[in-house]
Amino acid sequence: MNDSVALLRARWTPGLTEAAIGFLQGNPGEIEIPTMELGGEMLLDLRGIRIQGTQLDGMVLRRVNLRWATIHDVGFKGAKLIDCNLSQASFLECYFRRAVFQNCDIVNAKFESCDFPSARLDASRLDYARFRNCEIGLASIAFREDGNAQVLARVCHNLKQNAMSMGHLGDVSELSYMEKTYERHVLFNQAFRGNGTGGGGFKAVVRWLDALMLNWIWGYGERPWRLFMTALAVIFAFATLQYSLDGIPNAGFWDTVYFSGITFLTIGYGDLVPLGGVPRMLSVFEGIVGITVIGMLIASATKKIMNR
Repeated sequence: MNDSVALLRARWTPGLTEAAIGFLQGNPGEIEIPTMELGGEMLLDLRGIRIQGTQLDGMVLRRVNLRWATIHDVGFKGAKLIDCNLSQASFLECYFRRAVFQNCDIVNAKFESCDFPSARLDASRLDYARFRNCEIGLASIAFREDGNAQVLARVCHNLKQNAMSMGHLGDVSELSYMEKTYERHVLFNQAFRGNGTGGGGFKAVVRWLDALMLNWIWGYGERPWRLFMTALAVIFAFATLQYSLDGIPNAGFWDTVYFSGITFLTIGYGDLVPLGGVPRMLSVFEGIVGITVIGMLIASATKKIMNR
């Protein structure tokens, strides 16, 4: 452990800890609570404190530095934490019903077996924050608009792991989509802005295009309805090609659309037949595309049904 952290924790005698808790509960005592200046503002300096088995329900904690703090079995029902530093703090078995975290620094904080019913995390930094066995819904979290895409992808991944452990499968689906979306933004930055690591240039552009296409086609497996639009687009695209090549002699455009549809669905009635090498190869390729899209639809739909 870092010596400075050990010293910060060692200063918290039982008397000073009790006085700090009383101050947070709105009952200041005679013992002076440490303060510090950060960014031109004065903060209550509770770094490294250990608080256990008490209630802070309804309290307003404004500009409190709880970095490296250990909070165990503490109630924050209806509490408001505003402009607080909770980075690298540990929260165990805490209750945050209707609590509000506003503009807080929650970087690398750890929450375990905590409940967040109707709580809100507004415009707070959640970089590397970990949630384990926590009752927290995606609707409770408002992501910062200026957040780094790579960091937000990690946050979504951590929240997804927690949602999986708690059986919140609806949130798992949405967080999976959000994670992939932020990863696509990272690839875009690498491809066109030269940001991040992992290479740039042609390979980065290909990776971004691949992610973009997978989003358009089926939303990374989380938006199966997009496959219907994909199927219609493919059917009309191949029909237009066949019609322009006169692949089916004496057939009108809608006849070609009909042929493209039964080829895509691998029905193959045989009432219309393409002539010529290129039209026949197009039909074979369309059949392969159709089988692939139908397989993706079945996989995505099955996942959605199992997650209900």
